[in-house]
Amino acid sequence: MKTSPWLILLPVSAVLAACVWLDGGPDPDARMRIDCERGSSPPSATAHPPAPGPEDPAPAPPPDTTVWLSAVRFPKDYDWQRDTAYGTAPFELVLYRDFAPELALPFGPDACFVADPDRHHILSGHLYTERIADGCTRIGRDGRELFRFGQREFLVGLLEDGNDLYTLSRSVSGQGFSFRKNGEVLFSRADGIPFGRLDDPSYGPTGALYRDGGAPVFCFRMDFPGGTSLYRVQDGRESPLKESLPGTRVLDLKVRDGRPLVLHPLSSSGGLQDGRIWPEGEAYAVTGRFPDGAGGWFSGVRDAADSAPRRLCSEDATLYRTAEADFAVSTDAEGTLRWYGSSGSGRSDGPCLFPGPGCAAAAGTLLVLAFTPRQARALPQIRRGGRVTELDLYGYVSSVAVSLSPPN
Repeated sequence: MKTSPWLILLPVSAVLAACVWLDGGPDPDARMRIDCERGSSPPSATAHPPAPGPEDPAPAPPPDTTVWLSAVRFPKDYDWQRDTAYGTAPFELVLYRDFAPELALPFGPDACFVADPDRHHILSGHLYTERIADGCTRIGRDGRELFRFGQREFLVGLLEDGNDLYTLSRSVSGQGFSFRKNGEVLFSRADGIPFGRLDDPSYGPTGALYRDGGAPVFCFRMDFPGGTSLYRVQDGRESPLKESLPGTRVLDLKVRDGRPLVLHPLSSSGGLQDGRIWPEGEAYAVTGRFPDGAGGWFSGVRDAADSAPRRLCSEDATLYRTAEADFAVSTDAEGTLRWYGSSGSGRSDGPCLFPGPGCAAAAGTLLVLAFTPRQARALPQIRRGGRVTELDLYGYVSSVAVSLSPPN
């Protein structure tokens, strides 16, 4: 297994952040530290990315790139930006493939979808939706209801398996979750919080639920005054991973190749915020908010080969990563959207609607962003690298997915 300057095998000593094999890893005596521990040189605070502005030239998307969009279309006589009748105004939910509509679904009382962007999920060219109504949760695909839950829940994981669909959902009332296959409960807990969401880029399009060792798997935590208990659920069977991590808070936990990997800063230092693990074959990367050595923070990434985190931007941002590139996307209080990455940095011309992390996606060296200017009658804009396309739709884009096909 390849190791890295930030990969630490148990036991853990006083470091700013630790990414730890819970089972000790292949060599229980091996241990490494993050280089930004006390006494070492902090990452450079002067290596700022270019200021947002005119973009660097970017290559056109390759011909084997497919861009999927879901979007909400309103009647042109309804001023949706003023939000005067949200939830009652008629609308259509549209699925696009490379800007050509594949589906147009009118909303009705029996629909299995709503206009909320965080209830739209594109997976394998299908549009999955969720709607809470009449005390239950309806799950749909391409406008057809698949099944419903008897409780009010929201999805955090979706995993296809041939004709079967696994779901992981949390209760809207707080803690508690259920793991199901085709709507039938395989495992549930009245407490505990799963790691991951469907709009968390580090978890990919399937969210908190993914496959390892040929079986569906997810992880969850249970917090208590003395620490945190960590668990894995694989193929519906629960197994404890660690009884307690005293004095720490767990930022992320993923399982790859049968081994769980946990990320946490020590509470005495608080040296990493919003950290995420990105498994990459036998190596790993960590993204999050890192201290800049001067009392501030920056959003960045630390690769296995890096001796210190690399700055992407100063703002608190959502980070997107592929094998070839890293990207950061942020919005400020006025609604200005900013992006940083290998294809250049830039910002929107003014305030815009960017519903959330699900409205951006990365593949290869390409970042795709979808946003709508906060101007009357403005059309959604889709930015692919350095190219911008207006979508002929009165409304907003609710989710984005990008797929790369092998070259012919």
